[in-house]
Amino acid sequence: MKRFAIALLLVAITLAATLAAATPIAGTYTSTDMGGQILTGRASTWRSGVNSGLPHVLHAQSWDGSALGTQWEISCATENSAFSVVDNRIGGNGTIVYSSTFNGGTFTFNPGWAFGSGTGVLGTTSLTTTVQYIMLGGISTPVASVINGNTSGEFNDGCILTFAIGNGTGVGETPFASIPATYPAFLDGTCNPASAGAQFGSWGNVITITLNIFCAVPSETTSWGNLKGTYR
Repeated sequence: MKRFAIALLLVAITLAATLAAATPIAGTYTSTDMGGQILTGRASTWRSGVNSGLPHVLHAQSWDGSALGTQWEISCATENSAFSVVDNRIGGNGTIVYSSTFNGGTFTFNPGWAFGSGTGVLGTTSLTTTVQYIMLGGISTPVASVINGNTSGEFNDGCILTFAIGNGTGVGETPFASIPATYPAFLDGTCNPASAGAQFGSWGNVITITLNIFCAVPSETTSWGNLKGTYR
């Protein structure tokens, strides 16, 4: 009987440690390129056609220089309506600005970091992509892109997540190239890995990240008797 009680105690301690490890820690954190502890990352955005088509599905993961997703992951945020486009080019030179809104999806933060860990669901993700064009050989040609955006969501324990990207960069897209294995896999409209015949979309780097975790402090109920005892 004593051994059984000790075994139950060990199980309880292990379970408590596991639950504690899966708890986000309130605070504001920044990415390593800003001197913080959040790993910068990489992202892919799938589309249903080789260079157009809805839905668009976002998949982003941390990148430690050799492996994806060791620290964090955002997946399955989906854009089902056309993005807005503002063309600022003059004579083929200048920028085109794309504004996109994704909905839903999930996020995961793995244990072992200063901000704790946990999983949750996303609300709305907003991305603004500015593509720089110049005239090359008489053709207005894209040569660079910068991505800014933010997303928010709720951890399973009720803490609130805000995740902002200050300076992402586009790297490639179909049909001009094929996505490298060192970028997050394309996820299709069902949030499953896209088939070999549907490897369409774009990919890039996620840098200059600011992460905020807010955990509300539960209010305590105080009885009239406790108040009288406090101020007697």
